[in-house]
Amino acid sequence: MKKKLSKSDSPLEGKDSREVILTVALQLFTTRGYDGTSIDDIRLQAGFKSKASLYTHFKSKEDVADALMTRILSSIEQVTLQAYTTAKNEPICQFIAIMRSLIEWALTHPQECVFHLIRGQQEKMLTGEYDFEGNQPSVSYLVILGLVQQLRTDYPVRQIHDAALLSMIFVLIAQAVMDRDAFGSISLTEHMDRVLEMCLGVLFSQSVEVPMV
Repeated sequence: MKKKLSKSDSPLEGKDSREVILTVALQLFTTRGYDGTSIDDIRLQAGFKSKASLYTHFKSKEDVADALMTRILSSIEQVTLQAYTTAKNEPICQFIAIMRSLIEWALTHPQECVFHLIRGQQEKMLTGEYDFEGNQPSVSYLVILGLVQQLRTDYPVRQIHDAALLSMIFVLIAQAVMDRDAFGSISLTEHMDRVLEMCLGVLFSQSVEVPMV
């Protein structure tokens, strides 16, 4: 049985039609699953009476999902690059700053984080590669990848392929968002610190002293 969105979950009135569609689609994709959501589900929940009215914005469910991913990746890119440019000019400081910014973004944008994970897993199943490993990886991903490669010089980074190592860290962050109740009643800062500690445990093969940023 498909879950219905409550009135309190419905998009706010006054938003433009495209934004309403994306808001509804994100809610449906993360509650019913991508495969469990049809373009008609999105149309009806968004309040469009005819298919033609929805198709003026998006031609298919895949178009909607692609637009959502573009918006999410843009948001991630912004917070990541801001953290990188404002951190102390040392690889370990820059890496930690980026991780903290990603963790904070994920914890404060749980639906977007879960959807990003869902799409990444789908891409992995279809192509054998994660979406951030494609022909045009994002600037932020290349920055993080470069930092991991630099850290290998002075730190005990696990002997795992860099892309696979990063994918494990990203999945860990998403899992921490989905299982946030398991962390108990703690502040956002405490939650970020614990998830960061877990990420560093994945990155390094042994305990290392890292700077506070």
